[in-house]
Amino acid sequence: MKKTIILLFLLTSFLAKAQDTKNTWQIGVSVSVVKFSDENASFIGDQYLFQIPRLNLTMPINKRLSVDGALSFNTIDNFSLVQNSARYISADFSLRYNIDQLFDNFYPYVFAGGSLVKSNLKMTPTLNIGAGSTYWFLENWGANGQLYYKYSFEGYESMRSHLQGTLGIVYNLGDSLFGGRGSSGKPCF
Repeated sequence: MKKTIILLFLLTSFLAKAQDTKNTWQIGVSVSVVKFSDENASFIGDQYLFQIPRLNLTMPINKRLSVDGALSFNTIDNFSLVQNSARYISADFSLRYNIDQLFDNFYPYVFAGGSLVKSNLKMTPTLNIGAGSTYWFLENWGANGQLYYKYSFEGYESMRSHLQGTLGIVYNLGDSLFGGRGSSGKPCF
């Protein structure tokens, strides 16, 4: 009984913590779905492509801006409902503008950037715009969702413009990877 009370107390105190800002170093892992238009799907070979895993690292620049880098892979070709007939590997880089917190622990942002996308054919650069948000369900753990529009220039024959949606989990490392202080004033590690 004593162990149960201690465990409930620790769990409750852990869930009750909150940070005032979330523009900090973050790492994440997610899944991703790419959607091509009907016309472009015939060129690519599939309308929907699924990526597992998608790995990302976000680094703050200042209170409003951060840089995000991500890698997406489609490691699963045929698994139950997921069937990829085309390869899709993407290295994404974006500059995020963090919008004010809308609700408790809900932090939206918009972003612009670029990608290098390797499909069955060749490596192709794209220009990206999009929006996303993170809901921090614990002090250092959050659920993150994003929607990209990836524009591929017509001069490139290996890729077409498309949408990409991601959904995953992020972990807040704090303001610095080198033992600095987080936004709450506490040491990051």
